[in-house]
Amino acid sequence: MTDTYSFMKSSLDKLSIYSFDNTNIDIELQVYAQVLDELNNTLVEMLDECFCDSASSYGLSQRELVIGAVRDDLAIAQRRNMLKLRESIDKSSFTLEKIKASLESFGLTDYDLNEYPSQFTVVIYANGIYTSSQKAWIRKQVEKIMPAHLITYVIFNGPTWDESDSKNNTFEYIDSLDKTWEEIDNYE
Repeated sequence: MTDTYSFMKSSLDKLSIYSFDNTNIDIELQVYAQVLDELNNTLVEMLDECFCDSASSYGLSQRELVIGAVRDDLAIAQRRNMLKLRESIDKSSFTLEKIKASLESFGLTDYDLNEYPSQFTVVIYANGIYTSSQKAWIRKQVEKIMPAHLITYVIFNGPTWDESDSKNNTFEYIDSLDKTWEEIDNYE
């Protein structure tokens, strides 16, 4: 039936006390082996979920809850990379390269970072479509990692005019959808 069953049977065969030909002992061993295999699978899954490199479900979600929101909208590899980047932030993480790595840990992959040193200001232009809750979460996370002496703006750019024009969403078409302003803002 399984390796566990074979192992238990061969171990008990050495004692020469038991008969295994469709006896109650054989049936019990099969049941025990099945339960032990299920328990082993659960333990292996729990062990996998303990480490960022092997987690794929609740292990990632639990770690994400510690640092912010669960990002199940991203691929597992992206979520793992985000967590690794977030967990590696320390007091030496405020160079331009490390700040960019931190931004990527929030899920920002397409952005422009402009510095204005004479004004102690950094402006981050995030390209792409984000929901209002994602925007609020990203702003909050950026505020946490940026040095306190810098004024930081996070500006979310929506689709470009060319992208909007290519969809051919005329006023009449959008108006016929009977959506709220918020639904229209998030309409793709």
